[in-house]
Amino acid sequence: MNLRSGVVTGLIVLGSSVVCMNAAMAQQSGSPQTVPAYDYIGLQLNDHDQGDDSLSVHGSYTFQNPFFVNGYYRNLDSDNFGSNRHSYGVGFGRYWWLDNGIGNGLWFDVQGRLGRIDFGQADTNFWGVDANLRQRIDQFEIYGGIGYRDYTDAGDDTVYQFGLDYYLNSDFSVGVGYEDSEFGDGLKIKASYHF
Repeated sequence: MNLRSGVVTGLIVLGSSVVCMNAAMAQQSGSPQTVPAYDYIGLQLNDHDQGDDSLSVHGSYTFQNPFFVNGYYRNLDSDNFGSNRHSYGVGFGRYWWLDNGIGNGLWFDVQGRLGRIDFGQADTNFWGVDANLRQRIDQFEIYGGIGYRDYTDAGDDTVYQFGLDYYLNSDFSVGVGYEDSEFGDGLKIKASYHF
């Protein structure tokens, strides 16, 4: 096991421990029935560190509270939406309401992910796991997370994200963040419709 895999495994074990300790408290105190962060469809624009941009369509749906499915399609160099450098993936996960915290609550989720990436000259499948924390305070949601990707033909990678979303109302949000994805790290802006 290399150092990167050890760090990811340690973070997942730590996060799972926190979830187990707080799950009973959250259920006793009556967690909310719906979470807008897990029921949405949106657009995202990334400015990657290698000078490329990407446009992605992403969405998530809670099919049986607290389980959710999500997916995305990302096209690198968005000025040519049909270019041959793209990626897509689907995920299955579970979220936990940890505590009321400050504002509207603290949430933790874990998910598995499968997908495919076309780097132009090479294609590869991947699998991975992600863990995220979300804190909602009034109209603002602060989030951060870390994940691991194992690319069939291209090694492995640790990915991460953090950012801030602003809910214009219960249906629409806009956000800004920083994300390390399959095409490198960089800034992202997004807009989402929540249902």
